[in-house]
Amino acid sequence: MKRREFLQATARAGIALSTLPALGGLPVRALAAAPTLDVLRRLSSQSDRVFVLVQLQGGNDGLNTIVPVENPLYYAARPTLAIPKAQTLPLTDTLGWHPAMAAFAELYNRGELAIVQGVTYPNPDRSHFRGTDIWVTATDADVFLGTGWVGRYLETLTEQLPPGELPPDPLAVQIGGASSLLFQGERGPMGISFRDPQEFYRLVSGTGDPFGGAPAPDTPAGHELEFVRTIARAAQRYSQRVREAAERGANRASYPDTDLARKLQIVARLISGGLQTRVYLVGIERNAFDTHAYQGGVTGVHASLLQELATAVKAFIDDLKLLGHADRVAGMTFSEFGRRVQENVTAGTDHGTAAPMFVFGTQVLGGRIHGQDPDLEHLDPRGDLLMQYDYRQLYAAALLQWFGAPQTQAQRVLLREFSPLPLFQTVGVQPSEEPGLHFRLYPNPATTAVTAELSLAEPASVRIELVDLHGRTQGVLLSGEYGAGVHRFTMRLASVATGLYLCRCRAGRRELLRPLEVVR
Repeated sequence: MKRREFLQATARAGIALSTLPALGGLPVRALAAAPTLDVLRRLSSQSDRVFVLVQLQGGNDGLNTIVPVENPLYYAARPTLAIPKAQTLPLTDTLGWHPAMAAFAELYNRGELAIVQGVTYPNPDRSHFRGTDIWVTATDADVFLGTGWVGRYLETLTEQLPPGELPPDPLAVQIGGASSLLFQGERGPMGISFRDPQEFYRLVSGTGDPFGGAPAPDTPAGHELEFVRTIARAAQRYSQRVREAAERGANRASYPDTDLARKLQIVARLISGGLQTRVYLVGIERNAFDTHAYQGGVTGVHASLLQELATAVKAFIDDLKLLGHADRVAGMTFSEFGRRVQENVTAGTDHGTAAPMFVFGTQVLGGRIHGQDPDLEHLDPRGDLLMQYDYRQLYAAALLQWFGAPQTQAQRVLLREFSPLPLFQTVGVQPSEEPGLHFRLYPNPATTAVTAELSLAEPASVRIELVDLHGRTQGVLLSGEYGAGVHRFTMRLASVATGLYLCRCRAGRRELLRPLEVVR
């Protein structure tokens, strides 16, 4: 097979692999080279948790997604697009779901979805292309980078391993769309992209050397050609693993007949089939959320998009439950920006700034809203919403809480430290017991005080510390000598900042950890 034929075949079959420098004027796509899975597990010392990113291309209108039903400024700014309060689904006293989001409302009520209001970054860029680059590279508006935050994270797991080895399974998979910068690392791409497992397999399932075994010339162009050949050989290896996982896997829930649902259906099948991929990227493509004209209100284009999103994600979670994998999979939505507060003259909304994000999964700290209702009185100079949370605070939560990455590792990935929001059940702090020591906290979440119940089988020196998710001790809640039996203490939290913490209880040589969330 000639180079041109190889590249044309990949395009026809829908395989797109992370971008490399152009070769002969044609963009080349490549598969990730990574270590063996056993070595990866030893280095990362993490669980088999999976993270799914759902991209809403075009810029989702947050105000018509989570509707400020008691704010007259919203209705004044949107005389044709505003969702009447009576037609929203109840969320809080002042907020309502768009009526097309019934599936998300159900997930929220089940405690399997959380909402983060007002997410953007300082000095937001309103360009689709630049805005998307910022979100996938996890940079500031004035920083240009050629690596994605997921690629950098996966690369931290592999940097000390022998080069040239391939893991049994790809570390990251994108289903649909052009290959994203999200998976690009400093030393190359860390993920693969395809539309359908069988199509992927048919493309690269040939045997032997697809290039006939002839050596590439010892020239700069020849070296690049040899790299392309390495790509093809890696693709052959991954194609078999992806096909096997797809054939072993299953789906047990019913999915709607939509593009996003079909992608998530494939993800669930690959997970249940044993593919050890860490991160998946799917999305609603073609800038579908770029609703400049005829956006619609209760019905219309935007309503259809919201329904596609909500029903697909709910079907995915329901499927994972039936398959027995729900507790190891979580995800979040993202979009390059929100929309303007004021509707435009073509019954649509233009590029804006902050918008809500959704975090979903059975191990999400769900059924809660982070942030305040949108402030429509105090806007930026262009009339757009101000930031409440930096989007990298959600990425930090995924790295620290979901994947259990050390703080130093998360800081390297995100280029500096960001305070994570309490979004996920933290790796390694699910309730456990020590013989002779029992420890629980209530209420949890707590506001100004929490009760600790401690049961000791024998006298012990007890110390209870409050530790943040970076592993730093924030204070000693209790210290002293206690006899055998049950002890209850009220511990004050008025001076503790809101967030997710760990309570570390040490009694003699025994130690237990319990998560504690402080809310106001």
